[in-house]
Amino acid sequence: MQKIFSFLMLLAVSSPILAGECEDNFTKSGNPFKGTNFSSTVSVPNLSVKDGLGQMRAIMIKEKMDVLTEDADTGTMLVEQRSVGMTRPIPTIITVSSEGGNASVEMTVKTEKGMIAKADQMKPYMCNLLAQLKGGKEGKLAGAQGAKTKNNADTTNRDVFIFSREIANEAKKNAVAVNARHKGRSYSLKGRIDHIMEDGDEYNVSFDIPEISEMVLRPLPNEAQFKVGVACLFRPNQLAWVLTMREGQSVTFTGTFLRYDDFKKMVWLENCKQAQKK
Repeated sequence: MQKIFSFLMLLAVSSPILAGECEDNFTKSGNPFKGTNFSSTVSVPNLSVKDGLGQMRAIMIKEKMDVLTEDADTGTMLVEQRSVGMTRPIPTIITVSSEGGNASVEMTVKTEKGMIAKADQMKPYMCNLLAQLKGGKEGKLAGAQGAKTKNNADTTNRDVFIFSREIANEAKKNAVAVNARHKGRSYSLKGRIDHIMEDGDEYNVSFDIPEISEMVLRPLPNEAQFKVGVACLFRPNQLAWVLTMREGQSVTFTGTFLRYDDFKKMVWLENCKQAQKK
């Protein structure tokens, strides 16, 4: 089972009233064998749904979360702790609803089966985040500024085979979530070139990913039993570099996650560039 210590970084309480309400409303359901949900709700005076979502966007991104989806009409937002190494993604659902000019803000953290998180750690973590919400003029200003906050744009470095297996295992659980989770993220992938081809106005350079039957260590029974291919799309202004590439060459490509196709079991990165050896 996996402990999520990195997820439980506590912040200073900025609103004792909201923090107290949050603690009173805190609930836990489920268990580590099936997955656990931690939830709480606070009411913020003189706050609209739009500004509540905007504030929560900024608060969660500052906490090194990624906003995957956001819908102002339903007042919902899905954020997720980015997977790093062996740390699995941890989704958090934010729901903001209107209560006569006030806003009711609910936060639900959903841990997967096999992950251990204690209520006495989750409660202060969640309540410290919700305590940062503001109402009135201050809340409106904070909401407008928060709505402009972008997900962290750091580049994730991966061996392409490890990256491929991570995507395959994510797709096995929920293929729709793959694009929502990764689209727009920057990746630097290291591997060997399989083939090079024209793709419309761009150049498609795919990595060599072994078939399941060729793997030295086969996937475990609970893991994806299919291969996910990975390719980089280079724009025309990168032709000079593409012309120097060769099949079998060891390379590192940096690009932005474009899409995952579950039918083709394929990932494409766009706006790729080849890292140059120093």
